[in-house]
Amino acid sequence: MRNEVCRNRRLFLREVAGLGVSLGMLAPRSAPAAAGPSPASRDRPEVVVIYFPHWHRYDHMDSWHGFGWTEWELVKSAPPRFAGHYQPLRPAWGFFDDSDPAWSQREIDLAADHGIDVFLFDWYWYCGVRIMQEALENGFLKAPNRQRLKFALMWANHTWGDYFPVAYDKPFHVWLPQRHSPADLARVVDYWIEHYFRQPNYWKVDGRLVVSIFDPDTFIGQLGGPAKTKALLREMDARLQKADLPPIHWNAMARSAEKVATYRDAGFHSTTGYNITDAGKTSPGLTQQYEDLMVAHRKTWQSMAAAALPYCPVVTMGWDVTPRCEHKVPFPFAKPHYPYGHVVVGNTPERFGRLCREAAEFAANDAHRPPAVVINAWNEWTEGSYLLPETRHGTAYLEALRRAFGR
Repeated sequence: MRNEVCRNRRLFLREVAGLGVSLGMLAPRSAPAAAGPSPASRDRPEVVVIYFPHWHRYDHMDSWHGFGWTEWELVKSAPPRFAGHYQPLRPAWGFFDDSDPAWSQREIDLAADHGIDVFLFDWYWYCGVRIMQEALENGFLKAPNRQRLKFALMWANHTWGDYFPVAYDKPFHVWLPQRHSPADLARVVDYWIEHYFRQPNYWKVDGRLVVSIFDPDTFIGQLGGPAKTKALLREMDARLQKADLPPIHWNAMARSAEKVATYRDAGFHSTTGYNITDAGKTSPGLTQQYEDLMVAHRKTWQSMAAAALPYCPVVTMGWDVTPRCEHKVPFPFAKPHYPYGHVVVGNTPERFGRLCREAAEFAANDAHRPPAVVINAWNEWTEGSYLLPETRHGTAYLEALRRAFGR
């Protein structure tokens, strides 16, 4: 009997390994493993993962590209551009609808089981025109297990247009320009109050509701400069107080340390970055090595942490935007511009996990005590940065993250 049980267990483990899933994904939800201290620090920073909510149909994309079109089409059709180039990607869960709460439930369990604390949703608003909010409002917030993760907003306040694919030698086709104003910001905050800020699992830092701004320079510039922006943000806090809500913790997605003092003067409380994608060492074949990108991460962390605001270190899983490029354009691209740029190669779960461990240690040792480490990304499939299972590595990146931060 004992030999039979052992044989069956070995068969089961082989089947699980063949599916590319971890045993943690199969554990009963009612009895999660006990959380232990992080390998990096007992005072563990929160793990915040960027969520790109573009994997469902919505009205504006129906109008722009035809009914039912989603960016999954670019994932499916992406050709390899050079020998050994890993394209197209093959999501292990298929091409699912991220606005469906049943799929959100699976995503939440997978993330929470692997040490992720917060989904930071890219959020799009253009003078009242909202796009892609369905993944958050119809998916995540209606999932029965939503309490397992916190969430927050990263206002992706950049111009939106036809990235699908980007024309190589023609002007970029703008669909929605970004225009900030005091009146529009008040509308935005009112929308946040109504739809998000009262949610019990909205992420807070020091009791403040976290909102990140993708392009703080445009935000501050269009609102009239640092002094006017700071006064306006105080007005928004007063608006929140009248609604019996705490004030906002404003986080700036900074591209360099030189502007951080300006962000502080404008009323921001912390900084991070969306990603780090350029090591400055591009081969003649338009590739960069992930190990060089790891060096660029360390240099950026050091520079940003020495600036005027607490900095949450960012870790980038990978960089390959060729799915958003026209297939007819030969590689390497003669005129580099987004998305016609370099491809990062050599990113492995082991190297990603090492960088996560270093980020956790960096945050723990920083005198500013940053509250989080930010990971790019959960599902930036067409930018080559994803933690969701993909056929080649399954859940290996997530398992490396869990080992780095603990649960």
